[in-house]
Amino acid sequence: MAVLLRHCGTKLRGGLKTMHLCGFSTPHLHLRAFASAKETTGIVGLKPEADWRAKLTAVYEKTLAEASMLPDSAAYKKLLVALTNERLAAVGKAEDYSALEDAVACGQVEQLLQQAEDELGVLELMKREKPWEVPTGHAVPVLQFKPGSEHNPNFDRWSKFDWPGPGKP
Repeated sequence: MAVLLRHCGTKLRGGLKTMHLCGFSTPHLHLRAFASAKETTGIVGLKPEADWRAKLTAVYEKTLAEASMLPDSAAYKKLLVALTNERLAAVGKAEDYSALEDAVACGQVEQLLQQAEDELGVLELMKREKPWEVPTGHAVPVLQFKPGSEHNPNFDRWSKFDWPGPGKP
């Protein structure tokens, strides 16, 4: 006896399209269609990215190339390279987008792509402004506040206040 099937509807489960096929003599069958693609991100203005792996890899590799131009002593470079290498490795290991999202735990792949592109903008700003360089002869003024001085007339009053701490009501 042949089973006649008809399409009963489509639902989203965890961002994946699930098709429900109904048979006249069988219970509902659930087929997982398009397991590696999303229909929506659920975020207004952020469309699903079908080619997320290639795009993330390209942006992360460009970030590493641009970061190589920064001095090795710059703390920003150290942090940026570490984070980018970590995420690039996660992209390589992930079987699908949900595995990457779980591994990185910083949003959906589309948001990761947006973050990576935004970081390229910050990297350009850092290369232009060079915050790690201090001009020759630049001195930072040291301010010392004394109790009851003209700079801080309320110092005595607030320093004697009994602030509640651990174990105090």
